[in-house]
Amino acid sequence: MTIQVLRLLIAPFALMLMATLVLFSSLSHLSAQLQLLIAALPYLLGAANLLLGFLFNQSRLLLAALNLLWAYALIQLCLQTPLERPDNYVLFSLLSLLLPVNQLLICLAPERGPLNRGVWLHLLLPLLAYLTLWLLWHKQMLGYWLGHLPMPLLELLAEGHYLSEGATWLFSATFLLGGAVLALRRTRADAALFVSLLTMPALFFWFDLNHISPLLFTCIQLLLCQALVSHSHQLAFIDELTGLPARRALQEQLSSPGQRYTLAMMDIDHFKQFNDHHGHDAGDQVLRMVASQLKRVGGGGRVFRYGGEEFTVLFRGKTEAQALPYLEQLRESIARYPLHLRQPDRTENAKAGRQQRQPGKRGAGAGKALSVTISIGLCERGPTHLHSDEVMQLADKALYAAKAAGRNRTLASSQLGRRKRRSSQADFA
Repeated sequence: MTIQVLRLLIAPFALMLMATLVLFSSLSHLSAQLQLLIAALPYLLGAANLLLGFLFNQSRLLLAALNLLWAYALIQLCLQTPLERPDNYVLFSLLSLLLPVNQLLICLAPERGPLNRGVWLHLLLPLLAYLTLWLLWHKQMLGYWLGHLPMPLLELLAEGHYLSEGATWLFSATFLLGGAVLALRRTRADAALFVSLLTMPALFFWFDLNHISPLLFTCIQLLLCQALVSHSHQLAFIDELTGLPARRALQEQLSSPGQRYTLAMMDIDHFKQFNDHHGHDAGDQVLRMVASQLKRVGGGGRVFRYGGEEFTVLFRGKTEAQALPYLEQLRESIARYPLHLRQPDRTENAKAGRQQRQPGKRGAGAGKALSVTISIGLCERGPTHLHSDEVMQLADKALYAAKAAGRNRTLASSQLGRRKRRSSQADFA
């Protein structure tokens, strides 16, 4: 999960950085109006992230966007003159500490929603810090602190660049802590915050380059925006319990599935009785187990959670006969799977969990292995049922026929007619 989330974020972010480098090389040749627009982009994207963070209940990404906005505003207002001035250098040094520390605190904070009181505390304290720095700079009082700065903030990491050794050590610590939080939580928000921490040192290292702050702050705001959009997509199209695409994703796929496809509807047998007898937590374990097995479907099938204990598999470009072996393999693998209900002391590690479930191991005999079966009905798009709704209804009809015939079996829609004809001939005889 962590690698997948990082890949989803880093690949677009790498493209954004490449575009930034291309734009940076030609920025001096752009018109004054376009340069002003580029300088305003971090403000515009930051405002968009504030709105999206509020709408999607993502307080940490909202706070991260605010942190970036305040830091960028401070740079634009106060640090557009040479750093040789004592006030500017002290402000720059303190900002190189304040920006990553605020971002790390946001990364460590729990997700509480924008209207929580704790979120307002995380919002006001950084704002007061940035406002204090601005007032001290405006009153030309920061220059008096130059002689009191610790030596690591005065020693630069590389000659000709402005990132200090002290800021480098601080950024290294934020990388480690941010990476640890990402490994534990494995969310898109944590991945976005971690990548933003990786990007910030470049701002201070190449601070003397023209337009470096608008371009890098734009990149980071775009990264947060991408994480927010990905989160909204996950809420709309991914089932939280099983991790499978949800019913809305299925409807979107069926809007243009192609000329030939086969749709399979499947249902967990006796799920209500299982839920009533073992409890809803056990029912959730059954759903996750079935989903994990369905993800292994071959033949190019794509699995969806239709709702409740029902699942759907879509086979593009395949007939009923071609899809049937893959569905039978799924049905048999689920029927053979020994489901041991999760015990309170069961480990979260997948490998250790498999060892624990082996015969003779502690936890394997904690309870009798339960058998779970599914019934499947499938239908191929044909000349008499061209619309996806008709295909789904016929697959659902075949599913109920499979359950009526004894469950734990797979029936195709085309088999229903043959079964009825044989029945009527026998009755006539």
